[in-house]
Formats: sequence, C-alpha cells, structure tokens
Amino acid sequence: MQIDTEFTVAAPHRKVWDYLLRTEEVVECIPGAQIDAKISDDEYKGHVTIKLGPLALTLEGLATIQDRDRDEMVLVIAGKAKDQRGRGATDATVTAQVHAASEEATRVTIVSDLRVSGKIAQFGRGVMKDVAQRIAEDFARNLEARISAESEPALAAQAGSAGASISPLAAAKPAEAIGGIGLVVGALTRSVGRNVPGLFGRDKS
Repeated sequence: MQIDTEFTVAAPHRKVWDYLLRTEEVVECIPGAQIDAKISDDEYKGHVTIKLGPLALTLEGLATIQDRDRDEMVLVIAGKAKDQRGRGATDATVTAQVHAASEEATRVTIVSDLRVSGKIAQFGRGVMKDVAQRIAEDFARNLEARISAESEPALAAQAGSAGASISPLAAAKPAEAIGGIGLVVGALTRSVGRNVPGLFGRDKS
C-alpha cells in the first residue's frame, strides 16, 4: 500500500535538507527512535517498540539509504523490520522530498510504499496513515527545534547563563508509544522518516 504524508518546518529548505543528511541526528528526532548499530554511512540497524491497537510490538530491522539526490533534494530509504515474537513484519521504501515553501519555511513530502504481514496486516490503511502523520508532525517539531537551536547560539547561551540546562528537544512533544503503525514509519526513516523513517524505543506495557 502507498501512504502519503507531509509536514512543514519553519526553516530554510537548504538547512532542512542538510540536516536530513545527518542520519544519526535525524533518527534522534523520530519519536522513540534508536539506532543499535551503524553498518556503513548508508546502512543502520535499529529497533522500535510500538502499540498497534492491543498489540505491543518490538520491531528490529535494517534501514538502507538508497539515494541522496542533492539537486532535487530527494532522499530514498528502504527498510525491513520483524517483531521479536514473530507476530508480524514490515518492509517499505520511503521517498522524502524537500520543497521550499517560502524563504523561511520548508515543506517535506513523504511517499511510503509499505508492505506488512502477520497481525500487523489486520490494521487498515486509514489507521496506518493517521499514525504516520502524527509521527511526521512530532518529527517535524523535533527537527525544527534542533535547527533552531543551531541557528540561535545566543539564545542557548542565554538559557545557560540563567541556569537552565535545556535539551534542544525539550520544547518538542516527548516520544510516546503510538497506537498504530509507528513501526512502519519509525522502523524505516524515517531511519527517517515514516520516514522510515526509523527504528526505535521500547515500551514495556
């Protein structure tokens, strides 16, 4: 199935694109994301625990960056992940493209070609799209916070002088186990984004 999502970041498109190429930092922006091992600059192993309705799944997998088109600002990531208990698996190809919305705003579109099996497959496209969009929006907030922190060192210094030790992500929505298919989104990029994006954090519920 194909799932389309998008988000907007209050930052110039070139800054957003440059940041998206910093894979390990990008994964930290994905709710619950965690890289377990870097195989190469293009391959990463990771995991994510998500809630899919009544199911709590811990997915482990591999994400591979297949293309970085710097002229068109297109990033293509492929990933595969399996539940530790054998209750399902997913594999997806995620294409993210950066667009200039204005001088100080960027729109990122994401097209995910997703395949699922096992108990995961019982959840329909509507549920998966809804959760994918929520993850994309959380990711966008975290990404924007990091870019803003890098662009405004004076504000960071001011916060430090006031005795505040605040993470660039402190203002962003905290990671949570999202009931739906965060696995898909998370498990690959979105790893980035959906992005697969990704592969990530654990939930013991």
